[in-house]
Amino acid sequence: MRAASWIQMGALLLLLGGCREPAPPPAPGTPENPLLTVEGTTVRYNGQLLPWDDTGTWRRVLGPPSREREGILTWDELGVFLYDRDPKDPGPESFEVLLGRARHSTLTEGEPESWPHKTFAGRLLVDGSAITHRSKIHEINRDKKGSDFARDYMSGIFSYYMGDFYVRLDYGHDRSLTAFSISK
Repeated sequence: MRAASWIQMGALLLLLGGCREPAPPPAPGTPENPLLTVEGTTVRYNGQLLPWDDTGTWRRVLGPPSREREGILTWDELGVFLYDRDPKDPGPESFEVLLGRARHSTLTEGEPESWPHKTFAGRLLVDGSAITHRSKIHEINRDKKGSDFARDYMSGIFSYYMGDFYVRLDYGHDRSLTAFSISK
């Protein structure tokens, strides 16, 4: 009789434990769910400014890069990388967010060595428009403030200039968004 009541108690605890609501997803802007915002040419990661004149701040805010080779700093777990090749000019020249892995052409084999091992899993907002690997160019332009992305030199590239900065989206051959980048 005693064993039966322990079994009933265990079943009741399992039943009550299974009725709990799932834990809410982490809030945007946390290490578990990073928030990357671009407003004009100002880049912020979880609310912290990433200045174009100081690569050291990028390292402090994003953490140490997973890999660094020939002026390319790659954060494999975050899905981002930047170019900082000119030691005479302080700060990065370009910053890229990897959103997908489809290349421009089906003829392209392999991936660039600088690409992160993972795609960006957080939230990317460019001038108020949320951007994911499924975003279509007309949706992005509809939702964003400021300059629209326009077709560039290849059919899968859309871009615009903002002063000395070049802002760009790269779509793959399957029409999924592969990357967002901003370069000075």
